[in-house]
Amino acid sequence: MLRPRHPAHRNAGFTLIEIMVVLVIMGVMATGISIGLDSLRGRDADQALKRLRLVLEATADRAIVRGRPIAIEFLPDGYRFSALDPDDNWRPLNDPPVFTERTLPGGLSWAGLRLDGQIEATSPRLQFGSQTPEYELRVATPTGEARLRGKANGEVILDMPGRTSS
Repeated sequence: MLRPRHPAHRNAGFTLIEIMVVLVIMGVMATGISIGLDSLRGRDADQALKRLRLVLEATADRAIVRGRPIAIEFLPDGYRFSALDPDDNWRPLNDPPVFTERTLPGGLSWAGLRLDGQIEATSPRLQFGSQTPEYELRVATPTGEARLRGKANGEVILDMPGRTSS
């Protein structure tokens, strides 16, 4: 025999309003995570440019100290190093943590290299020796073009889109 339902007992489940509130909360959280990831990508690009500035300065210093040329080769998606050995052959240089091959983070790409005030260099290589060349390396970023300007004293100045730092 069926018992009559008591008004205090409802069917188990969620109301439409409860489901909608949960969906709105999930949407807000997903938006926040998405924005956070975008800012991390931008931070990765900034950190990669700052690291590249330090690496270029270290390369100039190392070439002078060793008394042998060191080159940084710009690959389509990153960069690597090579050094001139005593037999005058270029050999890959892999000396962690500074002189290791690196890949550029997403959103960064090479935009051009100008050596000693000349027109764009045809070689995707920047060579350091007993004297540091003056150069301008341009890097395309999601927010514009960054410029790394190398001075004859080995100092590198990084001009990032929207702000200047050294």
